[in-house]
Amino acid sequence: MKQTLLIFLLLLLFIGSCTEESRNKIFKQADNVLGKDLRVSYVADSGKIVKSWTVRDGKVTTHKDEQGTVSGYYYFWSEESGYVQVPIVRVIVEEVK
Repeated sequence: MKQTLLIFLLLLLFIGSCTEESRNKIFKQADNVLGKDLRVSYVADSGKIVKSWTVRDGKVTTHKDEQGTVSGYYYFWSEESGYVQVPIVRVIVEEVK
């Protein structure tokens, strides 16, 4: 118990001594590791949802080139069909709580 408390206090001291930018990077990395539950839906021209996927404890990503331009596609791993790649312009990403 004492060892756990000591580790917690050291972690708290470390985070407290970091700059705000460093703390933001640390928490963003923690978010990337933890992931989220998401619903990704593909929308047709008419505005109706054609297909939806569930992403559990994961994330939806896109590829950027050296200039920072996005590739135009989202990539993710769904429970229903495994690896999925869909166009960004036709997708709605929602967090499921």
